[in-house]
Amino acid sequence: MSEWPIKTLGDLVTLQRGIDLPASRRIEGKVPIMGSFGITGYHDKAAMHGPGVTVGRSGASIGVVSYIDRDYWPLNTCLFVKDFHGNNPRFAYYLLRTLDLAHYNSGSAQPSLNRNYIHPIPLPFPDRREQDLIVELLGSLDDKIELNRRMNETLEAMARAIFKDWFVDFGPTRAKAEGRAPYLAPAIWELFPDGLDGQDKPAGWEKRSLGKLFSVSIGRTPPRKEREHFVPGGEGRTWLSIKTMGDLQTFAVASEEDLTPEAIKQFRVPLIPAGTVLVSFKLTVGRVAIAARDMHSNEAIAHLVAHEHTPVSNVFTYCFMKNFDYETLGSTSSIATAVNSQSIKAIEMIVPDADTHAGFQAMVQPLFDRILANVRECRTLSATRDLLLPKLMSGKIGLQEAEKVVEAVA
Repeated sequence: MSEWPIKTLGDLVTLQRGIDLPASRRIEGKVPIMGSFGITGYHDKAAMHGPGVTVGRSGASIGVVSYIDRDYWPLNTCLFVKDFHGNNPRFAYYLLRTLDLAHYNSGSAQPSLNRNYIHPIPLPFPDRREQDLIVELLGSLDDKIELNRRMNETLEAMARAIFKDWFVDFGPTRAKAEGRAPYLAPAIWELFPDGLDGQDKPAGWEKRSLGKLFSVSIGRTPPRKEREHFVPGGEGRTWLSIKTMGDLQTFAVASEEDLTPEAIKQFRVPLIPAGTVLVSFKLTVGRVAIAARDMHSNEAIAHLVAHEHTPVSNVFTYCFMKNFDYETLGSTSSIATAVNSQSIKAIEMIVPDADTHAGFQAMVQPLFDRILANVRECRTLSATRDLLLPKLMSGKIGLQEAEKVVEAVA
């Protein structure tokens, strides 16, 4: 057991209800607006200095703890730390994460968190010196995760920029047609046609519908009222939702919620083979990912399963679907209901000749390989942090033992 002195949550931090900021009063800027689940938008000025910690105070977000390293605006959907009382802000964040704050619902009809109700909670925690050492250890994992996330954003942006220039703007072909100087390596430059054809695409390239290039299928959801079919992510067969897709970085490797093997079989939930490109087409249209392994999904996600002789790679297809303007499938106000699997099948994709496609693949595939490696490393780092966090905060293991675990994965 911990030998840390027992104090109270109110000795660690003073919480206060956030500040109202209606959408009509928000001005575009770079200051994060912190809602009940974390960053929910941006504003032109801050209400609090960072670093900060917020806690969702009601409904599904009750007890959700978030950290922000910059000045920010805490919305009234959350509590925020007004005073850290000299404690390390990031340590306070880690410690609050280990508490089941949702358990301290103050008892109203709508689950809610009252700061006066939780400030007296008994809580052992160490002095500032030991807090700083713990933060340095756990923070090294979070910093590496953040570094990988930013690197992946850069790598994907590079791949998509190449795709847009070659296959959306037809940059090399237009430059050749206009007699401009080459801006790619000679071996790549000579792959491109010298001009556009009557359809305003590079001569010799084709347009084909996705329905001709892929078997387009959709997933399935067992009856929600039958809770026995659903298990936490990692405990069953991976079952992707649009919400999970919103948190992904290019590749789908896991989900927050899985299905049991029995549910997969009983409701004949289609298998998504590894490497398949996935596209959301209901509610939130246009989220795209590549299945990193065999998995399943709900009915709001289309699966583009390549035929044996489909002449484009999943990397090419991913970039195409990310660049596609989904508003061309319906008006902005109705697009969420206008798009269906038939709409997806009817989308026309530009298909280059085999040599140009191979040149793109050789340049871009290594970027995606690096992204996937980073995603997998982040999962390992996150799992290590989540394993160590409650043990460190409860004093079940010491810093030296925790450092050995981190050294093994960092």
